[in-house]
Amino acid sequence: MSDQTRKNILFLTMIFEGHIPGAIQIIKDLISLGHNVTCYCLDTFENRLKKTRAKLKPISVGKISLPKEVPPIAIYGFMIERFYDLVLTDVQNSKEKYDYFFFDSFFDGTQMNKIFNIPVLVGVYMLPVGEMSPFLKNTTQNRMISLIGLNKKYNLNIKDYVTMHYSGDTKYKLMLTSKLFHVETKLIDDSYFFIGPALEERPADESFNFKKDESKKLIYMSLGTVFNEKFNIYKLFIEAFGNSKEYQGIISIGKKNDIKDLGEIPENIKVYNYVPQLQVLKQCDIFITHGGINSINEALYLNHLPLIVIPQEIDQFDNAKQIEKLGAGIALNKDNLSSEILKSSVNKIAENLDKYKVGVEKIVNSFKEAREGKSKIYETIFG
Repeated sequence: MSDQTRKNILFLTMIFEGHIPGAIQIIKDLISLGHNVTCYCLDTFENRLKKTRAKLKPISVGKISLPKEVPPIAIYGFMIERFYDLVLTDVQNSKEKYDYFFFDSFFDGTQMNKIFNIPVLVGVYMLPVGEMSPFLKNTTQNRMISLIGLNKKYNLNIKDYVTMHYSGDTKYKLMLTSKLFHVETKLIDDSYFFIGPALEERPADESFNFKKDESKKLIYMSLGTVFNEKFNIYKLFIEAFGNSKEYQGIISIGKKNDIKDLGEIPENIKVYNYVPQLQVLKQCDIFITHGGINSINEALYLNHLPLIVIPQEIDQFDNAKQIEKLGAGIALNKDNLSSEILKSSVNKIAENLDKYKVGVEKIVNSFKEAREGKSKIYETIFG
């Protein structure tokens, strides 16, 4: 690639764990095309992003004290505000000139660009764009509190990070899924380009020595890394499958939860604060998931597994609908769940595995087609 066609790209990642695989995938794509990429990221993700060979600008948001009037979950809004501030200051003071600005859809790239003045903006959508849940609509004010000082400091009108995901106005929007899997809504137009799922390679965790009991089907449950505090769901799983002769269970409850709070755990069920998910998925037969897009990609694309989806928040409700609609699994309501419903759903998939595998393969094939079409999409963006 000549210096005339090589572009200098500013890439802005989000602060959430689940957004990093998509960032890694796209940055790798951009560098493989011969472009220069400078990436701002949370310092906790620096090691994972090193594999992209981008020029990294790790940001530490430090310790944040929340105002008394806001709930604990508002910490994310204040972390993002701090991240915005540090990035805006650094880029403003930098002598670097950029041709393209790629940014996570949760950032208000259009407002930021009033300071950066980069010619081409590209929104990167790690999550499908469906309908905003009631929880997200009702908590917008809490998320906006953290932005008041930021907007005043830079004379901008930066929007709430969740709102931005549902109302982005960039010319190019890269969707890390397939059009088939995406929930069709009035929000989707010709500015959206589907490039297939992000798949992050991770080294094996040799210290994780779980082995499947080959005489039983293995069920794995995880509710993700953010909305994972629903202990009643974990307890229902234990009630449904504890001491089962047919099933073995493994649960990942998240690093911020205490395993002791689950009480006595039967021998056929193992509970961890964290598991190397790809290693577990290779062994399991049915995956019970919150429906986060990374978990769906890893279960379907890499392991061809049927799913039981118990959505907790954000895109997970729409993802669950698509899984059920396309025949790749069953969607359940977290507010209307019992051990009987959980057990009957697992039995239904186990007894009709061939039927659900057809739905799984339909989605997998759409993912493959989207990934194979990436080169044409990048040609469109870079001209």
